[in-house]
Amino acid sequence: MNTKKQLGIYIDFSNAYLMELINKMIVSRSIEFEYPKVGDEINSNHKTVDKKHHLQSAYYLELSEIIRNYNQVVLFGPNDAKNELFNLLEFDHNFDMIKIKNVNTDKMNENQIHDFVKEFYK
Repeated sequence: MNTKKQLGIYIDFSNAYLMELINKMIVSRSIEFEYPKVGDEINSNHKTVDKKHHLQSAYYLELSEIIRNYNQVVLFGPNDAKNELFNLLEFDHNFDMIKIKNVNTDKMNENQIHDFVKEFYK
């Protein structure tokens, strides 16, 4: 018997809230994206942009490694971070067998996020 492994990710550019649905219960955790501090790179604004891009790529890579363990994933949230991650996954053939949906939502609190995931996988 092949069990469905379902994950909801409420994502923005600084946090990802991961909610795994197990027996109609939500198990959640979060991953934080650390922006470089303005004072970290005093020589050049270009270095700060490069560091931010590198850290953002690592953030998306960490999320993609988690997503590999699921059959169904919904990415949702109010901004373009979910779109950026979705586009990266869409072009990576390692994710072809995973059903990934990208849904625009308003900003949500923790209870609304949990309710959204439960309702989505109903």
